[in-house]
Amino acid sequence: MKRMFWIVAVALLFILMGLVCPSNYAQEKVITLNFSDMFPPDNRISIFMNQWCKEVEKRTNGRVKVTLFPGSTLTPPPQTYAGVVKGIADIGLSFPSYTKGRFPLTEVIDLPLGYKRADVGGEDGKRILQEIQAKGI
Repeated sequence: MKRMFWIVAVALLFILMGLVCPSNYAQEKVITLNFSDMFPPDNRISIFMNQWCKEVEKRTNGRVKVTLFPGSTLTPPPQTYAGVVKGIADIGLSFPSYTKGRFPLTEVIDLPLGYKRADVGGEDGKRILQEIQAKGI
């Protein structure tokens, strides 16, 4: 009698699991991301970004697909960041100079360096690089 009870209980458990967890829930959904690229399609950066999109799809076994929109077709460069924030694009490629004041740590290059000639700054850059390499940083 006890054995029959356990057989019926296990059978009911399997039936309930089949009702609650159908096979279509077990399948993973494909995640599709939109990538806004400001460079034209034949530009080397866009070609590289297209290869990157394919590599993401390959490494995720097709679970993540990235659609590249080159040539500012999705968002123009000055609005790329705002477009990502608003959900127009999921990924955006732009320059920090289009978002002045929003990312202050990227604006170091805009500071006056104090060199009158480029060759003087270049020599200082070489010296600094040599010091960094000597210290093993």
